Amino acid sequence: MATIGLIAGAGGFPLLFAAAARRAGHRVVATGFVNSTEPALAAAVDALTWVKLGQFGRILEALRQGGATEVVLLGAVTKKRFFVDVLPDAVGLQLLARVAVRNDDNLLRAGAAILAEHGFQVIDPTPYLAEALAPEGVLGRERPTEAEAADAAYGMELARAIGRLDVGQTVVVKERVAVAVEALEGTDACIQRGGELGGKGTVVAKAVKPQQDRRFDLPAIGPRTIAAMRAAGCRVLAVEAGGTLVMDREELVRQADRAGIAVIGLRPPAAER
Repeated sequence: MATIGLIAGAGGFPLLFAAAARRAGHRVVATGFVNSTEPALAAAVDALTWVKLGQFGRILEALRQGGATEVVLLGAVTKKRFFVDVLPDAVGLQLLARVAVRNDDNLLRAGAAILAEHGFQVIDPTPYLAEALAPEGVLGRERPTEAEAADAAYGMELARAIGRLDVGQTVVVKERVAVAVEALEGTDACIQRGGELGGKGTVVAKAVKPQQDRRFDLPAIGPRTIAAMRAAGCRVLAVEAGGTLVMDREELVRQADRAGIAVIGLRPPAAER
């Protein structure tokens, strides 16, 4: 039985991972970020240490004391938290000093490098979350029209383009026009802005970055995504099949069907797989 370390951000996926890993016979020792990580994680793991964003030294110590050798990074840490409650310790300052451009990929890769230097191997969590990955095709009873399908394909192309720059993972499109692009504000706020600018009938597309390191930062959707789309008047949600995590799929589909929102999983071009 191995002990897996879990550096947990916001959302439900850290809880899903912890449950799956423990079913597989592993111990899970976790660290959670104050004001971000779900408090319910405490009951789902063998040990949980709360840290402030930037306290990377405390994370290393908690993982070491817990006996972890492998580590998973899972769950969202919104960029705007860096302007609210970041409190870096000495190791956190070392991490920041390594990163000239503080985008998601650079910060995560720098964190993974420091973990490796301290004897921790960062592993891919998706084998434990395979059932949560979006399938190809339509997920509910609602189907996109031909025009909406064209917007979805265009939106996925744009989402991959901004992903190459590590700006965000989500775009909102209407009639082949980019209405909103995700940046610091996150997916839900991008959807809200897209609805305000494009009106009803917009299409939301969320894609894996072409250079994505599958060990961390996979795109994710859930019932809250559908709620944001319903409030914004969006009509279609297109996500990358096999690369997007879907939280509580049954409830997501139920809400989408009720709101008249089509949800579809699309495969990337063969050259980008």
